[in-house]
Amino acid sequence: MAMGKADWGQRERKAHRKRGLPRMRAKPPFESGPNPGFRGFTLIELLIVVAIIAILAAIAVPNFLEVQVRAKASRVVADLRTISIGLEAYAVDNRDYPPNDGIYNVVPIQLSTPISYVTNGYLTDPFANNVPLPDDYLPDDPQYIRYYTYDKILTMAEFFVYVRDMRPLSGSLEFVDDLGANVGAFWKYGKWRTLSLGPDREYRLPDYEFGSDPCDPNGVLLGSDILYDPTNGTLSPGNILFTQKHGWKQTMDDCGH
Repeated sequence: MAMGKADWGQRERKAHRKRGLPRMRAKPPFESGPNPGFRGFTLIELLIVVAIIAILAAIAVPNFLEVQVRAKASRVVADLRTISIGLEAYAVDNRDYPPNDGIYNVVPIQLSTPISYVTNGYLTDPFANNVPLPDDYLPDDPQYIRYYTYDKILTMAEFFVYVRDMRPLSGSLEFVDDLGANVGAFWKYGKWRTLSLGPDREYRLPDYEFGSDPCDPNGVLLGSDILYDPTNGTLSPGNILFTQKHGWKQTMDDCGH
C-alpha cells in the first residue's frame, strides 16, 4: 500500500517523539517550493543596495582618475629624463646636440640610429592620445602629435643656416633665441628643451595674448612657459618641460627661469 506524504510526515514525528527528540514543526509557507529558505528581496532593499553602490562609485572614480593622472605625469618625467641622458651622451660623442627634426619636432632619430643612445627614440606622450589636431598642423601623419616635442635652441644666425640649407622647419620659431621669436630662449632652457602636453592636453592656451609674457611685454606667453604644477591640482593646466639648463621645471618664478 502506497504511503502518502502526510502519512510519512506523521510517522516521522511519532518516531522523533519516541526518541525524545524535539517536536518537528511544520515549515513556514515561504520555505516550501524548489528553493526552501529563499524569501527574495523587496524593492526597498534593492534600491538601498543600488544607492550604496552609487555612493561608493562617486567616491572611488575621481580618486582613480587622479591616481591615473599622477601615474602618467610620473611616466612623462621618467621618459624626458631618459631622453635628456641620451641627448647629453650624444653631445659628448658629437660635440653638439642633434638637430631639430623638421616640422615634426619629435625626438631626433640620431638618438637611436646608428648608435642607440636611447632604446626607443619615439617615446609617446601619454597625455597626447586622441588630441584633436590644430588647424595649422602640418605633418601628413597625425601620429606625430603623439610623440614628445624636442627643440634644439638656435641663434638667428643658425636659423638662417637652416633656411639656406632648405631644411624643413616647424611653423613656430620658439626654438630661435631672438627678438620676434623666443627671446631669452638660451637663458630659459639652455641648449635644448623637451616637452609633454600635460594633463590638460593643450600646448597653447587661448587666454594668453600679447603682453602676457612678463619678460617680454610685446610678446605672448609661450606654451613652453605655461608649466604644469601639481600643487594647483592634479588636472591643472600647463605643460611638463624638461630643459638642458634646469631638468624638470614645474614653475618659472622669474624672467631668468
